[in-house]
Amino acid sequence: MMKKLHLLSLFLVIIVGCSNPQPKFEPTVESLQQYETPEWFSEAKFGIWVCWNAYTVPAVGDWYARNMYIEGHPHYKYHLENYGHPSEFGYKDIIQKWDGEEFNAEELVDLFVDIGAKYIVGMANHHDNFDLWNSKHHSWNSVNYGPKRDIMGEFQKAVRKYESQGIRWGVTSHVERASCWFQTNKGADKSGKYAGIPYDGNEKKYEELYLPPDPNGDVKPTQPSKAPEYWKENWLARCKDLFDNYDPDFFYVDGGVPFPGDDKGETGLEMISYLYNQSMNRNEGINESVMCIKDWYKKAPKGEWGYYWDGIATLNLERARLPQIRKKPWQTDTSIGDWTYVKDGKYRSAKEIIHELIDIVSKNGNMLLNVSPMSNGKLDEKAFNLLKEIGTWMKVNGESIYGTKPWLTSGAGNQRIVKKDNNLLYLSLMEIPKNNKVTIPYIASQKGKSLGITSITVLGQENKKINWISDENGLILNLPADIKDMPAIVLKIQADGIQNYDEAAIIKLSDRTEELTKWWENQSTIKTAAGFKKITCDFKNRIWAIKNDNSLIELKDGNEIPLGIKAQDVGASSSGIVYTSLDRSVYLHTFRPLEWVDLPDDNNVKNFTSEDGKKWIQLPGIKATRCDITQTGTVWVIDKNEKVNYYNDLVWKMLDKKAEDIACGGGWVGSTAVISNGQLESFEGTHWENKGGENLIALDISINKEVIVTLNKKGDVILYDEMGSVKIDENEAYKDISCGLSNNIESISLNK
Repeated sequence: MMKKLHLLSLFLVIIVGCSNPQPKFEPTVESLQQYETPEWFSEAKFGIWVCWNAYTVPAVGDWYARNMYIEGHPHYKYHLENYGHPSEFGYKDIIQKWDGEEFNAEELVDLFVDIGAKYIVGMANHHDNFDLWNSKHHSWNSVNYGPKRDIMGEFQKAVRKYESQGIRWGVTSHVERASCWFQTNKGADKSGKYAGIPYDGNEKKYEELYLPPDPNGDVKPTQPSKAPEYWKENWLARCKDLFDNYDPDFFYVDGGVPFPGDDKGETGLEMISYLYNQSMNRNEGINESVMCIKDWYKKAPKGEWGYYWDGIATLNLERARLPQIRKKPWQTDTSIGDWTYVKDGKYRSAKEIIHELIDIVSKNGNMLLNVSPMSNGKLDEKAFNLLKEIGTWMKVNGESIYGTKPWLTSGAGNQRIVKKDNNLLYLSLMEIPKNNKVTIPYIASQKGKSLGITSITVLGQENKKINWISDENGLILNLPADIKDMPAIVLKIQADGIQNYDEAAIIKLSDRTEELTKWWENQSTIKTAAGFKKITCDFKNRIWAIKNDNSLIELKDGNEIPLGIKAQDVGASSSGIVYTSLDRSVYLHTFRPLEWVDLPDDNNVKNFTSEDGKKWIQLPGIKATRCDITQTGTVWVIDKNEKVNYYNDLVWKMLDKKAEDIACGGGWVGSTAVISNGQLESFEGTHWENKGGENLIALDISINKEVIVTLNKKGDVILYDEMGSVKIDENEAYKDISCGLSNNIESISLNK
C-alpha cells in the first residue's frame, strides 16, 4: 500500500512539474521583466481609442480643466465669456453640463470593428480627476455626475460582444498627474474686477474633485515631484478597481511608471504586477494584459515624468515613431486631430494615417488611433467619414497589416515591407512613380540563385497583370497603367526561395549617403558672415549670435540688434533663449509661460532687462560653459567641471558624462546629444550611445527629423541620424551651426 502511495505521489510530482505554471509577478523590476507582450497584441496591429469626457462641452482643448483657472490663458478667457468667472462657475459645473445624451457604445464599437480595429480602448479618466465608471473610491464619477452612466461599463459590454472574433478591450488612465496638474483651481485673479477672489477649487466641499493643496506647492503638469501618501493610495485603489471590475486586456498610463521622488516608482510597480496577476487569475495562469508605458527618460533622466525600465511593459510612443525595426513589440498612440473633440478642429487625412500605420507595422509596432466624440456622444461627420475612409482601405489591404512580422528591413523611401510566414511578403507603395516602374533593389537574390517568386498581385486588384524581373540586381516591377489609385497600393509577393536573398543588398540600406544628402539639400540654409563665435536659431528662424568680442546680438534682416550682454555660449528653442555669461552664470529668457518647468521666483534670483527689452533671470546654483534649451524649457548645460547637467524641480541634476559641447532638439520630448572626447554621443534616457566621429567641435539637432548636424576641426559638416552618417562635400569651412524652423520647414544657419 505504501509503495502504491509513493508511486502515486511521484506521478503527481511529475505532472505538476511538467505543467510549469508561470510564477506570479512581484512588484519589482526584476520580476516584472519576465513580462512578454501577449501574442494577441502583436497580431492586432491597429486599435481605436476614445478620449471623451467633460472637456467636449467647451470643446476648445483637452487641458481645459487646468487652463480655465490660469488668468489670461485663452481657455480662461473663453470660460469667462461663455460661462462666467471660475470663482462662480467652475469645472464642477462644466461636468454637470455634460450629459452625453446620444452616446451609444454599441454603435461606436460596431463602427470601430467595421473599419478594422482589433482592440478598442476607452479613456477611464484624464488629468481632471473625474472617473468615467462606477468608481468605488471616487464619488466624482460619470455615474453620479454628468452623464449619470457607467461609460467604461457600456464600452466593455459592447466590445466583449466581439470577443469571439478576437477583438480586445482596454482602458487608459491619466489621473496620476492630477494632484499637481489640477492645483491651478486653488488660485485667484491677480488683476481686474475679480482680483483676489478665490476660484471655486478652494471650496472645501468640492475637495474630492479639486483635491487638497499640494503639500510641496507643486503645480507642474507632470507627475507630482513627491506625491502625497493619500494620493498614491487613492490612485492605486482606483486602478485596482478598474482591473477588478472591467478586466481590461490593455492598460496605459500617460507617462512612465508613477511616482517619482521618494516613492521611486514602487506604487506604479505594484499597480503593474496587480494587473498582470489579475489577468493570470482569469486566464489559466497566462497573462493576457498588455501594459504600455512611455520612455521619457530622455526628457527627465531622474524619473520626473515617471520611470521606465525596459522589459517590464510594452514601450509606447506618443505621436512618434521608431526609425527602424524593434525586436520587441511597441506602440504609437496618436489621434485623428486634437486629443479631444474641438469645434472646427482640423483632422488629418486618411492617407496620412494609413501611411503612418504601414510604417509602424513594418517596424514591429502597433497604432492606437484616438477619435473623440462631441459632448453629446456622437462623432461629428468629418470624423465619421475619415474613419470610414480608413476602413475602406483596411477591408482591401488588412491582410498586409494583421498578423504580419518585420522582414529583414522595413523598406526604404516610400516603400514598406513586411512578411507573413516564410514565403509571403507584402510591399506597400505609398507613392507610385509616374512611369509606373517600381525598383526594389533590396529584394535581390544571391548571384546564381533565385527568390522563386511565383506570383505578384495587387491587393483588391488581383485581375491586374504585373510584369516583373527578379535577379541579383533587385526586383523591378511594371505596374499596369490602369491601376486603381488608393492611399497606398499593396503588392502581395509569393515566393518559395525567399531565403536566397542577398544580404549585401539589405546592408546597403544602412548607407545613409543618399537619404541624408537629400535632407541637407532640402534645407533652407542661411550663411552668416565671419566675425561670430556662436550662433543659434529658433522655431521662427530668429537668429542670435555671439561676436568675437563676446557681445550677444540678434541678427534680423541683415542688421545687428545689440542686447548689451556679454556671453560665451547661447542656445534657443520655441520656449526661450539661454546663455552662459563670461563668469559662467546661466541666464534664461522665455518666450511664453513654461508649463513643464518650474523657474525660481523673480524676488529670489538675479534678473535684468536687456537693451532689446527682453527680461532675463539667472538660474542659480551652477557655473557652466555650454548650454542649450529644449522645446519645453528644460535647460541643459556643461558645467565648469565638464559634466552634463539639466535644470528640473528648481535644482540642477548632474549626469555622469563629461562633454565639450551640447545640443537639444527634436519635438516636445526631444533629444539631447553631446560631443565627448571629439566624438558624438546621444542621450538615450538610461545610457549614452556613441555614434562615432573624430575631432568634432560643434553640433545641433534638427527639429522635425532629429538629424544631428556636427562640425569637425576642419569645418566639415557631418550628418548623423539613428541609422548612419554622411560627410557633406562642401568647399567651405564653418565654425558653428544651428538648426531652426521657418513655417514648419527645417533650416540651417552656418557660421563661417
